[in-house]
Amino acid sequence: MTFLGIGWLRGLAERNLDQSKAAFESWLMLTRKAAEGIEYQTYAVRECSMSIAQETISNAFEYAGRLAHVRQPQELAQVQSEFISRQAQAVGERTKAFAQSMAKANETAANTFREITQVSGKQAEAA
Repeated sequence: MTFLGIGWLRGLAERNLDQSKAAFESWLMLTRKAAEGIEYQTYAVRECSMSIAQETISNAFEYAGRLAHVRQPQELAQVQSEFISRQAQAVGERTKAFAQSMAKANETAANTFREITQVSGKQAEAA
């Protein structure tokens, strides 16, 4: 009788160990996915920031060059108006691309969170 009890306990311990290992592997996979999402967001922020900086600085140098050749007040107003328009357009375009990129990253994060919730629920039911 004692031998049957020990066998039953050993089987229970093995099942618990297998479930714990599966839970850990699921957690590790989901953690990696979450980290990849964070990396993507960081990359998107960096690329957007650098792109905006590059274009606005390029526009500023072009503006300065054109400003040096202005001969009449009307030209000054036109050059300044064009510069402001180009800067606003550049920032607007880059911001739109950035917003699309962040929407994609947020969707990925939401999917990962749902997966974590589902795995956690299944593991709680199994326990």
